[in-house]
Amino acid sequence: MFAFILAAVLTQSPVVPAAPSPPPAPGTPEAVPAVPLSTLPPATHELFQRIEGQVAQVRIIERRSGTRSSIGSAFFVSAAGHAVTNYHVISDVVIHPEDYTAELVLKGGAEPVPVRLVDVDVVHDLAIIQTATPVQSFFDLDDREPPQGARLFAMGNPRDLGTTIVEGTYNGFIHDALYERLHFSGAINPGMSGGPTLTGEGRVVGVNVATMGNQVGFLVPVKHARALLARALEAKDSGAQALLDTVRAQLLDNQQRVTERLLGAPVPQQTLGSYRVPGRWGTFLKCWGDTPHDPEVPYTVTNYQCSSEEDIFVSSRHRTGVVAFLHQHATSQKLGALRFSALYSALFSQDPDAVEATRQDVTNYRCQSEFVDVAGLPVRAALCMRAYRKFPGLYDLVLRAATLNGSTSGVDTSLTLAGFTADNGRKLARRYLEGLSWTK
Repeated sequence: MFAFILAAVLTQSPVVPAAPSPPPAPGTPEAVPAVPLSTLPPATHELFQRIEGQVAQVRIIERRSGTRSSIGSAFFVSAAGHAVTNYHVISDVVIHPEDYTAELVLKGGAEPVPVRLVDVDVVHDLAIIQTATPVQSFFDLDDREPPQGARLFAMGNPRDLGTTIVEGTYNGFIHDALYERLHFSGAINPGMSGGPTLTGEGRVVGVNVATMGNQVGFLVPVKHARALLARALEAKDSGAQALLDTVRAQLLDNQQRVTERLLGAPVPQQTLGSYRVPGRWGTFLKCWGDTPHDPEVPYTVTNYQCSSEEDIFVSSRHRTGVVAFLHQHATSQKLGALRFSALYSALFSQDPDAVEATRQDVTNYRCQSEFVDVAGLPVRAALCMRAYRKFPGLYDLVLRAATLNGSTSGVDTSLTLAGFTADNGRKLARRYLEGLSWTK
C-alpha cells in the first residue's frame, strides 16, 4: 500500500491552484486526507543500510575439526554486545559444550568474533549471546504490536548468502497455539533463524524462528526477547551446568503449566462407533479423523487423532513439550470373534509414533501393564515411561489402552506426553482413561 502511495506522489503533474470544492452532500463520506511523506516508512534499501551492522551471522564451531557445523542469525540489543538469537541455533553449545562453541560474523566480513552464551529461554526458543567488546549500534526492544496487514521486513543470513532483507506481512498471533508465535507472511529460510523482523521504522516486532514454506513464516513475539534480555543483563557468569539447570527449570515450569491447563477442564468426549473417547482436550490441539475404504479388507478401522502440532527444540535430535493422542475404532461384520481378536491384538501391539530423541537423551521405556475397570468398561492398559538423562525428573510417557467388551469391535487408544514429571504424567493418564465409555 505504501509503495503505491509513493508512486502516486512521484508521478503527479505540477500543482495548479484549484477552485474551492463544494461541501459534500449529506451522507457522503469525507475524503481521507493524504498520508504525509514524513510518516511513511523509508524505502527498503534505506532501512537495510541503516541497520545492516546490527545484524550478524552466528556460526557454531565443532571444536575437533575447527569448522562450522551450522549457522544462524542474531541481532544486537545492547551497547555491551548482547545479541538475541534462537535457542535452536546455539543448542549444541548448551547440550554439548565440550564439543561446540559459537562465534559471530559482523558486517564487512572481518574475522569472526567469539561470543559467550549468557542465558536461554528454551520454551520460546530464544538465547542471549555476548561479544567481548561493546558495539556502537543496536536495536531497542519494545512490545508494541503492529496492526494486522502491516508491512514488515525480516533480516538474516539465508543459506549462508550474506545478510538479506525480505519483505512480508504481519498477520498477528497464531490462534490456539500452545507456544506463542506470530504469523509472518514472508520468506524465512534456513540460516535466518534468530534474525529480527521489524517495521519500516526499524522497530523489532519478533524473532525469526520457523517456516512452513510458501511464504508462511513464524516469529517469536519480541516481548519474550525483552524479558530474557532483562534477565541476562543481571545475570552473573554462568557455566555449562548452570545453563543445563536453567533449561531443566524452564521445562519443568512449562509441563506444570500444560498439566494445570489440561486438568483444569473436563475431558470432552467424541463419539466413535458405539464408544465415547477423549476429544479435543485443549484448544491448542488440532484434531483429524479418517476411515480408509478398501473393499478387499473385511474390517474397518476409523482413526481419530489430536496433537499439539508444536514442540520444544532441546537439541537437533531431541524434541519435547508434546501432547498427542490417537484412537483407532476397529469393527467387522465379516470376521469371527477369533480372527477379530488377532486383528485387535495386532493393533494394540503397534508402536505409537515416538517423540524424537536418542539414547544419549533418554533411557529405554519401562512399561507396566494391567487390566482396569473404567466405569464398568473393561480395559487393558499399559503405561510406559522413559527418563531424560540430562534433565532429571522429566519423562516421556506413552499410555496404550484397549477396550475389551466387544467380540467384533473395540477401541485401541494411545496418549503421548513428552517432557512431564512422572506424577503429572500419571495424573493426565488417569484423566484420559476416564474419558473412555461405551454407549450401549
